[in-house]
Amino acid sequence: MFLVTGATGNVGKAVLGELAGRSIAVRALLRDPAKLEVHAANIEAVPGHLSDADSVYQALRGVEAVFLATGFSPQMSELHLTLLKAAKQAGVRRVVQLSGIGANSEICCARALRWLGQLEKLASSSGLQVTQLRPTFFMQNLLKFSSSVAKQGLIAGPFRDGQWTWVDARDVGAVGAAVLLDDSHAGCTYTVTGAESLSYGQIAERLGRVLDRPIRYVDITANETRGRLQAAGMSPVMIEATLELWDACASNLINVAPNDVIQQITGRPPRSFEQFAVDHRHSFTRDDTRAALSVPAES
Repeated sequence: MFLVTGATGNVGKAVLGELAGRSIAVRALLRDPAKLEVHAANIEAVPGHLSDADSVYQALRGVEAVFLATGFSPQMSELHLTLLKAAKQAGVRRVVQLSGIGANSEICCARALRWLGQLEKLASSSGLQVTQLRPTFFMQNLLKFSSSVAKQGLIAGPFRDGQWTWVDARDVGAVGAAVLLDDSHAGCTYTVTGAESLSYGQIAERLGRVLDRPIRYVDITANETRGRLQAAGMSPVMIEATLELWDACASNLINVAPNDVIQQITGRPPRSFEQFAVDHRHSFTRDDTRAALSVPAES
C-alpha cells in the first residue's frame, strides 16, 4: 500500500492519476477527504494533515511507501519531520520526497532553497529508504498569470532575460509514481526537467502563438513585485522568500540544462510547453481575478 500526501497539489494529483486503476492500494491524505479529485477503486481518501502526528500515524499503518509533498512554506521541514517520524514508527520502508532544484541547507542568499535543503537532510537521516525529486520550474505556476494574460495580454515579473528550464507537474507526478512502484530507485536523487529552457519573453511569444494573439513579457522591479505580492495577500516572510528565490533563478544560480530523467524513468518524453499551453488554453482566456505572481515551486 502507498500513501500520497499533497494530494490536492499539482504533483500529488498527478501521482494519484498515474496510480489510479493499478493493483496496489493507495491512500490519499487530505484535511478534507471530500476534496479528493482523483477517483478510482484502488484509491481511498483518508482524513489528516501533516501538522497532526496522530492522523499521520493512522494513515501510515500498513503502508509500504509514501509520496511526501507539502505546500511551499517556512513550515515545510517541520511537516516533513512529522511524517518521517511517524513513518519510522509505523514500519514504512520507503519515502519519495518532493524537493526542488537548488535545494541547499547552507545557501546564504535564498531562504526557500535552505528550506528545501533542510527537509532533504531530515529525510536522508531518517533511517528510511529515500528517493528525492528535484523538479525545475513548474509550467503550472504560469497559470498565476492567467488573469493578466486574458485581460491585457501581459506577463509581468522580475525575471529578466535568463533561460529557465521548465517542467510540467504532471510529468513530475509520473516520475513520482514510477519511483514508488520500483524500489530500485531508493537512495537516488533525481533532477527532473522538461525538454527545454525558455526565458519569460520566449514563454510569452509561444503562449501567444497557441492563443493566436499577442502576449508580451514586461520586466518589473523587485519593489514593484513586492507591492503586487502584498496586494495579493502574501505574508511578509513568503514575499521575501519569493523575491530571493526569483533573484537566484534570474541570476542563473540554480538553473540546470534539460535532461532525460522523465524519459528514462517513465518511458515517455516530457510534455512540451506548447502541449501545456494547449491543455490549459481555457485558463489563459477566461476573465478572472487570479493573482499575478506565485512562487515557482509547489506540490
